[in-house]
Amino acid sequence: MTCFDVDALRARFPALSLTHEGRPMVFFDGPGGTQVPDTVIDAVARYFRESNANAGGDFPTSRRSDAIVADAHAALADLVGAESVDEVKLGANMTTLTLHASRSITATMHPGDEIVVTRLDHEANVGPWLTAAADRDVTIRTVDIRPDDVTLDLDSLDAALGPRTRLVAVGWASNAVGTINPIAEIARRAHSVGAWVYVDAVHAAPHLPIDVRAVDVDFLACSAYKFFGPHLGVLYGRRAILEALPSYKIKPAHDRFETGTGNFEGQAGALAAVGYLADIGRRESGGNAPADRRARSSRACRRSGRGR
Repeated sequence: MTCFDVDALRARFPALSLTHEGRPMVFFDGPGGTQVPDTVIDAVARYFRESNANAGGDFPTSRRSDAIVADAHAALADLVGAESVDEVKLGANMTTLTLHASRSITATMHPGDEIVVTRLDHEANVGPWLTAAADRDVTIRTVDIRPDDVTLDLDSLDAALGPRTRLVAVGWASNAVGTINPIAEIARRAHSVGAWVYVDAVHAAPHLPIDVRAVDVDFLACSAYKFFGPHLGVLYGRRAILEALPSYKIKPAHDRFETGTGNFEGQAGALAAVGYLADIGRRESGGNAPADRRARSSRACRRSGRGR
């Protein structure tokens, strides 16, 4: 492993040179978001300079914009380990995407079906399910936490699961207390009763390598602003499930789960953020750098997790 050059990395973040009343600023708001490296700032600015256009136009700026959008989806699919690009949907943020997805998911449920949420989760992965469940007369069951170590009580999870469980909504990592949940094991238990698993990975994505296939989850949502990118949400959904779900969209929408004009400049920045992570993974690997972006970005997240 090469030396982790902290000074070189800090130099990539213009915000770290800011001062307040003549004193250097220190950022302790990591649970709420990250600052961004120079390449992300440049990518957003470059989009406005060279590619600012709506989608689908037969002229150079629109074609460049469409290419950036396609590349951003591919990069984020690599980051989460999706099998295909069409399993990744982009939106305003994790919360908005989850509100949108919850409507489609609960449309497949019937009165008396059950959704499991947890007391450890952020409201973004609880509130949407409570609201959607009320519309469908679906029952909510809640998993407790262990007060001694603030971990999820898996016995409570088992007690909540049953033949009417249709979805388990759970966070991968808590932004409040830092608890990391055993997502693969939770998914195994949920699938054993035929339930889908919806994972909030907003706080996990900056610190852990995310591999949706390895942990066998059905949905996973995160936000680029937590891993050095702009304010943009990312939703992974297992292809077979996404294709079977009803969708709520307007007729011109190019994608069943991406309605309206996208935040193309934000997608340009998210593409650059994944590129930044992949570059860190390459540098960390020295002469043994993996060839593909997925492996390089995962290596950077593993390094970040060790440094927490």
